[in-house]
Amino acid sequence: MSEVSEKQSPKKYYSLLELTRSIESVIKKTYTSSYWVKAEIAKLNFYPKSGHCYPDLVEKEKGVVLAQIRATIWAGQFNDINHKFVSITNEPLSDGMTVLVRTTISFHAVYGLGLHIIDIEPSFTLGEMAKEKLLSIERLKKENIFTKNKQLQPALIMQRIAIISVETSKGYHDFTKIISENAWGYCFFQMLFPAILQGKSVINSITQQLNRIKIAQKHFDVVVIIRGGGGDIGLSSYDNFKLAKAVALFPLPIITGIGHATNETVVELVAFKNKITPTDVGYYLIQKFHNFSVRIQNAQSILINKSKQISNSERLKLENISSIFKNNTDNLIYRNRLNLVKSSFDFRHIALSYIKMKKIKFEDILLRFSQESKQLILLQEKQLHEFENRLTTSVKNFTRSNNIQVSTLSDKLHLLEPKYILKRGYSITTHNGKIVTNPKSLQDNDIVETQTYKGRFKSKVQSIEKSGK
Repeated sequence: MSEVSEKQSPKKYYSLLELTRSIESVIKKTYTSSYWVKAEIAKLNFYPKSGHCYPDLVEKEKGVVLAQIRATIWAGQFNDINHKFVSITNEPLSDGMTVLVRTTISFHAVYGLGLHIIDIEPSFTLGEMAKEKLLSIERLKKENIFTKNKQLQPALIMQRIAIISVETSKGYHDFTKIISENAWGYCFFQMLFPAILQGKSVINSITQQLNRIKIAQKHFDVVVIIRGGGGDIGLSSYDNFKLAKAVALFPLPIITGIGHATNETVVELVAFKNKITPTDVGYYLIQKFHNFSVRIQNAQSILINKSKQISNSERLKLENISSIFKNNTDNLIYRNRLNLVKSSFDFRHIALSYIKMKKIKFEDILLRFSQESKQLILLQEKQLHEFENRLTTSVKNFTRSNNIQVSTLSDKLHLLEPKYILKRGYSITTHNGKIVTNPKSLQDNDIVETQTYKGRFKSKVQSIEKSGK
């Protein structure tokens, strides 16, 4: 590295290019071969147009980034690496994967330090994926929820279906066609909850739709998660603990059909029932419906046959009872008829004797009643005659006494008439037509009129003398 000095300053300095070229030289001399590096792909940064890939590699501990570097995979190498990776892991390279990559180290004056990825070890990632799967299973069992969904009691008919799928996927259309066109004509209610079913977005997408279904869970009997047309690629997300826990704790039975014929994912292991394809899920639901229908038909047949048996048995019993009842009734009627004839004869004899006895008693009572009645009538007539005489005498005496009292009162009333009072020397004085009873009601010079026994006269008041009382 050359040294440059300026006359204006005694300090030594290096140009940026000189410094970066010096770093580049050191790195080239130090890191002369390729190296296997374990790292997590924080972001893949694949550009389909150019085919190049610029993954950001990181190493974390408890969520904290300890190291980070940018890498490069050129288009030709990326196709080979990704194809190799998919063929072994059934997963494409994607964000969040832990990988073991073979890289060379380089430094560029403009782009800085970087890694050039030339190969990848898929089996290492496969092991990491398997490790994540085992850890998810262990956590679910430790929390005692691994078989929670399997232990649910399903509806007798799983008729109302919440579907988590992609509307445009072949698997979804195969499922709905089988359900809708089943040979027995069973009717199912279906409602789609669209979700992403491949890649890292699967976890949040399916979890969100499960939360939506949970809000309306009373309207559904079962949830199905179905995908199709994607082969076995992109299934590692179904080993994620968060997604598996959401499935295990869901309050409705969940049936999976994600098109995976080899090892089951954790989601499939914890689901109520796992079927390989959406078509299998459809046939399973139809078969469950049909099994219940057959049970109903068998029960109906058994009920009809049992009813017929009971009816026939009861009819025979009834006929037997009817025959016994008829015989007993005939015997009873015959015996009662004989008893009735005998009782009738006895009753007639007793009745005649009773009537005769009562007739004699009645005649005797009638005779005594007649005699006593006559005596009573004579006695009452005598008493009535005596009462009449006493009443006549009393009335005469009462009338005589009252006549004397009336005459006396009449004379007294006669004497109280005004003309008789005036005749005894009294007079009546009036003023303006009103009788004067108190001189205070008069004034000097008032004209008053006085009525006497023989006539009337008027006079003028000269003065008024007040009484001492």
